[in-house]
Amino acid sequence: MHALKKTLVLWGVAAAMVSGLSVAQAQEIDSRKQIRIIVPYSAGGTSDILGRKLADELGTRLKRPVIVENKAGAGGSIGTEATVRSDPDGTTILLHSGAIATEPALKSKLPYDVTKDLTAVTTVVEGPFALLVNKDMPVSNLKEFLEYAKAHPGEVNFGTPGVGTSVHLASELFKVKSGLNLVHVPYKGASAALTGLMGGEIQMVIDPLATAKRYSEDGRVKGLALTTAQRSDLWPDMPTVAESGVPDYSSAVWYGLYVPSATPEKVVETLNKAFVDIVHSDNMKSWLSNQGLEPVGNSPKEADEYLKADIAQWKEVVKKAGIPVQ
Repeated sequence: MHALKKTLVLWGVAAAMVSGLSVAQAQEIDSRKQIRIIVPYSAGGTSDILGRKLADELGTRLKRPVIVENKAGAGGSIGTEATVRSDPDGTTILLHSGAIATEPALKSKLPYDVTKDLTAVTTVVEGPFALLVNKDMPVSNLKEFLEYAKAHPGEVNFGTPGVGTSVHLASELFKVKSGLNLVHVPYKGASAALTGLMGGEIQMVIDPLATAKRYSEDGRVKGLALTTAQRSDLWPDMPTVAESGVPDYSSAVWYGLYVPSATPEKVVETLNKAFVDIVHSDNMKSWLSNQGLEPVGNSPKEADEYLKADIAQWKEVVKKAGIPVQ
């Protein structure tokens, strides 16, 4: 669904031509107010770390301080609502994970509509999940896993960090697309699910690349495939789920930047230019690689389409999987 390679090449070239923002562009954002990036999660996690890195880089380009505010709670909706209600002048920017697309699928009474109350600035980064299995499972690739699971319906369990998490939905999408009869076992966190996989309590886990690759390479689990539509430079010899027997399957870890919907187009363009430049810079690419992420940096229109496509996909998955909607 997110086949962005051609687009990213074009935007990467554009970003390489941008060494910084003009004075006029930088001044389009109200200089009397503090610029803040709202992270709708607690300090210390991937969202927070990425937010602080982006804040530092944006501050350098705008030649003014940019701070991070952690507004955690309610699965990210507290920070999202705070952004929706903030002044539409470019001084409040929301950094949200792919959960911004799963929320509308899982919650029927959100106090906002992300497709109407927010304007996308850019999809900042994307990274694969990896499909992992227990190291003692008698399979060596995804094709063999599919054959094994079909021969043992209802006997293969998959673990997740909990109901409604991005990993849960990615796993349910795999179940829907593959047609397998798999049993969901929710754990209290990703670490607990991995422990369950290594201990043989469950047979399959979908996990972000950074952790998955490390655990696979040291032999604690078997890595079978990546979940993105195309292979990743971060694990180039690992095939994708789609090329290994489950066509049209695609799911990713991703983060996007958003501002209130009434933000002037010129301000959105200024922020977009700055962030595209940031994510395609050499030092940022190196930093992202260590986090298991790759730069996207698409246009506001493309970021909006990316978000809407993800929302549509997760609504369909929630319905087909019978996941309760709050």
